[in-house]
Amino acid sequence: MALVGVMLLGVSAPVGARDQPEIVGTKCARVGVMRTVKGVRYTCASSGRNLVWRVSSSRSSRAATAVTTTSTSTTVVRRPTAAEVVAAKITTYVEPMRTRNQRIPTIEYRFGPSVGEADRLLTRQLAEAFFKFGSFPQLASYRNAISVSLSNAEVIETTAPWMNVSGWGKIAGGYTGTGTYSLVVQNFTAHRCGSGVDSAAACAERGNGGDLGRYQMRVNVMHEFSHGGKVALMGYDPTQINRNLERMPMWLASGISNVQGAMLLAVLDGGAYFNPSISVTQADRCRNAPISLASTSDTGGGWGCRGQGTGDFANEILVARFGLDKVLEFVAGSRSHPTKDTWSDWSSAWAGLFQSLFLQSPSSFERDVETYRLAVINGTDLPIDFLDAKVRP
Repeated sequence: MALVGVMLLGVSAPVGARDQPEIVGTKCARVGVMRTVKGVRYTCASSGRNLVWRVSSSRSSRAATAVTTTSTSTTVVRRPTAAEVVAAKITTYVEPMRTRNQRIPTIEYRFGPSVGEADRLLTRQLAEAFFKFGSFPQLASYRNAISVSLSNAEVIETTAPWMNVSGWGKIAGGYTGTGTYSLVVQNFTAHRCGSGVDSAAACAERGNGGDLGRYQMRVNVMHEFSHGGKVALMGYDPTQINRNLERMPMWLASGISNVQGAMLLAVLDGGAYFNPSISVTQADRCRNAPISLASTSDTGGGWGCRGQGTGDFANEILVARFGLDKVLEFVAGSRSHPTKDTWSDWSSAWAGLFQSLFLQSPSSFERDVETYRLAVINGTDLPIDFLDAKVRP
C-alpha cells in the first residue's frame, strides 16, 4: 500500500525536468509556492521583476509551504529559508499592532482623472491603516495629503495645487513637506511595472506587475507616509520643506519604511509578515553595496540599494532582534545629527547610539547584514543565535 508523504523542495529533480518548457519560465503568483507536474517539482521564484516557475534545485533548503504527493519512500521535511526564519520572527511583532485603534486624521486626497474607483478605495484603506495601526501618532496632529496618479505627467498636474514637482524627473513615489501639508506623492503605474513602463495601458498589458507589482504599489503608500512620521518623531514639522530624513543613515531611513509598510500590510490582510524584496535577485543586485555605502549614496544597478537590496535586509535583522519600537528609538535619537552632507561614514557618527540600542558596533552589524544577504543568495542557514537580542562582538 502506498504511503502518503509530504514532499518538499530539497529532492533532486528528475532529468525530465528539462523537457517541461510549458512550465519553466511561465508566470506564477507567489515566491516559494510549489507544484508537481509529471513527477517534476517546480518552485515559484523571482526573475528580475517577474515571478516564474523554475525546476526545484537539489540543495536542501527550508520553507513553510508544503506539496502533498503519493510516495513509497520516506517523508522529507524542508526547513524554512533564512528569509522565512526572519519573517516569522517579525510576525511576532506584527501581532500587537493588530490591536491598535489610533485616531485617523483628516487626509486630503487628490486623484488623477485616470485613477479608477478600485485604486481610490485602496488608497484610502492604506492611508487610514497607516494611522490606525502604525507607529507615528505624532503625524496625526499635522495636515496630511496624498496625490495619486497613473502617469508622470498626471502626477505633476494632480500635485500642482499643493506643490510643483515637475523638477523631480520620473516620479514613482515621494514624501515632501509643502509648508502646509505632509505630502505623499504616488505614481501607481511606476510602482506596479517600474519606471520604464510609462503608461497605465502598457502596464495593464503586463498584468499590472502581478502580485509583486501589487505589493510594491501598496507598500509604498505606507513607506512614504512613514517618512513623514519619522520626521515628526524626531521633533520636526513634517509639513516644512527640509532635509530632516538625512539626519538618519539612508539605509535605515528607507529600509525601515519598507519593513514597517510590510508589517502594516500583514495587519491589514490578516496574514503573516512577507517582504518579497528579500530575494536572491535583490540580494545579488546589491551584493557590492554594504550599508556603509548605502548610507551616503543611492547606488546599485540603477534602482538604488538604500531600501531594496540592502536597507531591507539590514532593517529586517534589527526588527527581528529588537522589534520595530526599538528601531524607532534610533530614529528619535538621530534628531540632533547633522544631514549627510557633513559625514562620509555613518558608523562614526552613530556608533554610540547604535551600540547602546542594538548591542553591537556598526562594523559588526554590517558583517551581519552580509551574512543574511549571502544566506539568501546561497540558500544557506543563518547562525543559530543570529536573531537573539544579545551583546555581540
